[in-house]
Amino acid sequence: MTDHKIAILISGRGSNMMALVEQARGYSVVLVASDKPDAPGLAWARERGLATWALSPRGIGKAAYEAQLDAALRAAGVTVIALAGYMRLVSDDFVARWRDRIVNIHPSLLPLYKGLDTHRRAIEAGDAEGGCSVHIVTEELDGGRLLGQARVPILPGDDADTLAARVLIAEHALYPRTLAEFVMSPADHIHAFATTLPEVETQVDGDVTRFLVDGREFATVAGDRLILPAEIAGEAIALTDAFDRPLVEDRIARAWEVTAPDRLLEVGGR
Repeated sequence: MTDHKIAILISGRGSNMMALVEQARGYSVVLVASDKPDAPGLAWARERGLATWALSPRGIGKAAYEAQLDAALRAAGVTVIALAGYMRLVSDDFVARWRDRIVNIHPSLLPLYKGLDTHRRAIEAGDAEGGCSVHIVTEELDGGRLLGQARVPILPGDDADTLAARVLIAEHALYPRTLAEFVMSPADHIHAFATTLPEVETQVDGDVTRFLVDGREFATVAGDRLILPAEIAGEAIALTDAFDRPLVEDRIARAWEVTAPDRLLEVGGR
């Protein structure tokens, strides 16, 4: 599976950064960067052997700051940027340079309550739920494509602080899971699903991965194609970013079932 190189941008303690580091799957954190050289999260990252970078934009301006940040990201081989409590708005030019490769977590159920004071606004509106959203960063504030959300009930007597504390717990679960799903290629998704099926083994030869149960092949990924038994899929399935994951996973599971030995099916199969 592809191991993407992630940079995490913070401005403070970065509790979501800590969750992304501790729950990393399908990606490696290669840099923690900040616009605040004294950000507490930088010390936490260094203690864990992570590379860090910090520079204040004061005195040099936004364009010069972002140019040096961009250079540090590229020097580290970064493929995706995760904003985690990063309190600066990134410029349109920076977004363009990293188009569709910057993600952010926002403490509301977007498109509700873009910007600040999200918990107070949700309570004052009488909402039954608050929550958080992971989204692609675009030139529009908190307006990019949604990747995932988690809902948190608003309880009687809640204020902005109590609601924020519960939403933060949801953020720590949602962000690492959503980032892992975002960076995974279609082939990665298939590998992750197929290997959850009982007694599955893999054989890798270049860009061909074969999935076997009891020594019998039931699915093959060859480049950007998925090949299944003829009775399951008459022709290869093209693997694009828009592939139908639930449908493909169902077909892989059916292919496993028609290939697996009776002893596995007799004890409940998958």
